[in-house]
Amino acid sequence: MSAPQYCTLVFADHHFHSEKADIKRGRGTDRKVYEGQISDSEWSALIAIIDNQGFRELKVPRTVPPLVMQDTHPYTISVARDKDFQNMEFLDNKSMKPYESQIKPLLQWWKSFRGQRLPESSVPADPRCALDTTHAIFAQ
Repeated sequence: MSAPQYCTLVFADHHFHSEKADIKRGRGTDRKVYEGQISDSEWSALIAIIDNQGFRELKVPRTVPPLVMQDTHPYTISVARDKDFQNMEFLDNKSMKPYESQIKPLLQWWKSFRGQRLPESSVPADPRCALDTTHAIFAQ
């Protein structure tokens, strides 16, 4: 049994680095890397979402995950803010529910972006897209 893992990094110069891997037994396999430039319209849409006051003021407390979880669907979101980062982590849809109205536009943007035909690259995987191995979580 495997599950897809997606990672997209977007930089201030409109450059993106995106990865897709199949996760099986805690390891990423069949990793594909994509790089390119985000169009001006995609960039404007993304900036409008992350600069929205509701999103900008969103503070998601860090939690310690339980050892066993059902229906995991993890998301980690990190947005550069001046000299700091706005970090959010959701392990499942239930943990995201209280923040759904602020997060949903970003997830829709990302889903649309992922749905495009992206140019495959031969650059190595980015360490920021590596699986989180700091938590030993068994998913059922």
